Amino acid sequence: MNQLENTGKKRTILISISILLVSIHTIYFYHSIRPDLETKKLGQQIIRFFLTAGVLFAVYKGKNWAKIILLILLSIAVVGAIVAAVTLEQSIINKVPLFVMIFVYSMAIYHFSISKSFKAFFKKQI
Repeated sequence: MNQLENTGKKRTILISISILLVSIHTIYFYHSIRPDLETKKLGQQIIRFFLTAGVLFAVYKGKNWAKIILLILLSIAVVGAIVAAVTLEQSIINKVPLFVMIFVYSMAIYHFSISKSFKAFFKKQI
């Protein structure tokens, strides 16, 4: 494995971990402000978390269909977070998780679609 492929592998792992951490934070943040635990919603969120992890694993293994699905979902999430950040009438502190989501997902979109190191790593995985 050459240096470019190795860099792509490391960045893919780090960005995948970042995406999963954003998902965990979203799940925690949603339930921490609720007085009662909504088990149905928690179950849906846990399933979504594992589906996200599965798609990220498929991308890591070099599956082109997973990369396309991931890029579409990340793009929708970034647009939704931008709209929410602009339209919500809350203090800037309450919008910080949205800004983190926008940053992490935007970096992921760049990495999975444009980055030379990911392209080299992805090509090796195929």
